[in-house]
Amino acid sequence: MENASQLHRLRGAEINGLSVFKVVTESGGFSQAARFLGIDLSTISRQVKDLEIRLGFELCQRGRSGFALTQNGRIVYDVACQMVHALKDCDARLEGLRSGLSGALRIGLVNHLLSAPELRFHEVIARMRKQAPDLIVDCQVLSPSEIMRQVEDRHLHLGILGAIEQSDHLEFQPIFKEEAALFCGPGHSLFADPVTNFDEEKLRGMRYVGRTHNSHTDMLAQSLGMVAETASNDIDVIFALILSGVYLGFIPVHAVAALDPENKVRRLPITGSDCHVPFYVCTRRLPQQARRTRLFLKTLANVMNTQ
Repeated sequence: MENASQLHRLRGAEINGLSVFKVVTESGGFSQAARFLGIDLSTISRQVKDLEIRLGFELCQRGRSGFALTQNGRIVYDVACQMVHALKDCDARLEGLRSGLSGALRIGLVNHLLSAPELRFHEVIARMRKQAPDLIVDCQVLSPSEIMRQVEDRHLHLGILGAIEQSDHLEFQPIFKEEAALFCGPGHSLFADPVTNFDEEKLRGMRYVGRTHNSHTDMLAQSLGMVAETASNDIDVIFALILSGVYLGFIPVHAVAALDPENKVRRLPITGSDCHVPFYVCTRRLPQQARRTRLFLKTLANVMNTQ
């Protein structure tokens, strides 16, 4: 009865406030959380302040010294995590009782992935729409680390990315390999080099644009002695840095066709190496995925197996 009484006292305002406080904590501050949630900074600040008033104690310190949780704030964050996970479990169980699928399927994708011809994402969405016309597909372009974090935290149902990390909470299913290549721009010392295939002797010490995660292309570059002087996950940024003539960089071959219609950059074939980056579907490790997630995975498999 005591638990039931406590549950009764946890009202909608507290549930919303705890959810917002959880995002603030995981984002490392109010400004970052405001950008993540797409709402005003003042609104987030007021919601957390209202939660503190209801609870009767301070949750965090904010100011010039930065954002930091109080001792009580750390306990409340743990409670908020348990609450959000419990609510999502309940939603998944209730979904199984409905005759049709509705709501949103939240998918995280890395930059420029949707144009990959191997993925055929548009076909997956079209087929899903026929089977679940009331289901909304919500796609977000994020970094690989952020995709994994949000899948683990259940902000996303699944992610598609080209990097994996060992995790007790995530599963990675390989789906296709994307061809990438090394490029240089006008003004770079290799742009007019008569060599047709480049090896470690030619590439050692060359500056290139790396990624902010442990990527397949970074491992290849490091094996050739190249130096990652800067890093980005945004293909447009990488292409602009290549075009400057200062850096080399790896870009998906399919993306170059759209980014460089005038053929301003030069592809540098690497001796004895091809570069096919494996891509994976990332889901949270669960006894059973939500119906909307299972529908996407089944439809994706059917599309990928159809020529």
